[in-house]
Amino acid sequence: MVKLRGLRSLLAGGLSERRVKGTQRMAAPRLGQPSEQVHAEDLEFLGGPGTRVIATYRIKAATYTLYVRSGRVRLHVAEPRVNKDRLEELVLGLDSPRNEEESYLLDKARSGYGPLYPLIIDPHVEEIACEGPGKPLAIMHKLVPDRWVDADIVLSEEEADSLAIQLARLAGKTVSLAAPLAEGLTREGHRVAVTFSREVTRFGSSFVVRKFPSRPITIADLIAQSVISPLEAAYLWLLLEARMFILIIGPMASGKTTLLQALASLIPPFRRVVTIEDTPEIRLPTPHWDALVARPPLPGEDIGEISLEDLLRFALRRRADYIIVGEVRGREARLLSQAVAAGHGGMTTFHADSPEAAIMRLLLDPIDLPRLFLRSIAAIVLIRRMPDYMGGIRRRVVSITEITSDEELLDVFTWDPREDTHKPSEAEAVLDTSEKVKKAWEILGIPHTDPARELAERASFLERHKEDDPDSFQDALLHFYNIKYGFR
Repeated sequence: MVKLRGLRSLLAGGLSERRVKGTQRMAAPRLGQPSEQVHAEDLEFLGGPGTRVIATYRIKAATYTLYVRSGRVRLHVAEPRVNKDRLEELVLGLDSPRNEEESYLLDKARSGYGPLYPLIIDPHVEEIACEGPGKPLAIMHKLVPDRWVDADIVLSEEEADSLAIQLARLAGKTVSLAAPLAEGLTREGHRVAVTFSREVTRFGSSFVVRKFPSRPITIADLIAQSVISPLEAAYLWLLLEARMFILIIGPMASGKTTLLQALASLIPPFRRVVTIEDTPEIRLPTPHWDALVARPPLPGEDIGEISLEDLLRFALRRRADYIIVGEVRGREARLLSQAVAAGHGGMTTFHADSPEAAIMRLLLDPIDLPRLFLRSIAAIVLIRRMPDYMGGIRRRVVSITEITSDEELLDVFTWDPREDTHKPSEAEAVLDTSEKVKKAWEILGIPHTDPARELAERASFLERHKEDDPDSFQDALLHFYNIKYGFR
């Protein structure tokens, strides 16, 4: 644990040096199980001379080949073909599919995703990007993490325009020459960002589809992947249960929202939670969940914008035990800090590469947070995404920092990149450093001998259940709370 210089000197003296020394690396994420059974099989597709096949698999009636040619990784998708007249019969309901191939084509036609359908149903594909007509679609594939892979799917200008309109429609939005941008969530939860024609892009219609995971990632998943240690999770769990405020920071695509959702799943199921987001991504298992979503201004219409700031004011009248904002960027942070000061539990994410940088951004325009409100932050959790030497990636919580009563930054936890371990590993060591655990203990008044024992018990619970599926984990968590609060 390393004490840094006081907050009063940050603005005058600039940011301090990084505290985690050495090379920082991240391991490849575990591969999730596909939603359909995947069969490995030999394929006739070779892609020409000099081609090396990395993997083949099958989903429904489509066969996927991940291969390398001329040093570039590509994905080839072989789909069944059917007569257009026959497909029309199926779509109109004049006949039923006679085999797996016809079922696949009918599902594809009804999906609304058109040529994207095989990529949408592939659980290994996490993100899809069209950078313009005539270019291969780019994807992020779990077997080749941390790099964009070209798919052997190329859209014409007409197809790109049509698909941009359709993706916007699937997200409940519209795009046109007058309003060429759209962003939203599809019914499956996939996040889409669309541009139409050449109004705001040089190459024509483009889009990015960020696929929503088939099941929500829990804190048990993150512990199993060593993103966070059981003791770190137990520490944050204790603060969260005491309705203290947790700020999750990190650079883009570091896993901030995933960590926020995982921690939010630890909130007692008998508490009421209000979430506020620009684009809805958070999914919570709690039965008392009120999900609010901001609305952008609609061009050419009399319907006005409803901002995060508006929703935060509204949420203060919704009798929430916890208020969670997906991400703060501006003045809404002031309202959130006031909500926390009024006794609401809270969490949010924030773009910053260090606790010092986060504080600088919070104190300066456009947020301009009063310095006094910094004391309402119980913990600053820094998560990073870093390349692994084996070609994968690692996501790790690299530090958990408190702001002390003396306005000092104090690292309660750090990550050792050489050993790939989170330190400390003993509850007593956390108690020797942390001020916030003691405060949380006073708030909760848990009938145990000391907070170190409580931390150790919670860490042990999380370690025992780190392999549980989401439903089993929630059942175990509910049982934990029932025992804790005497409802056996």
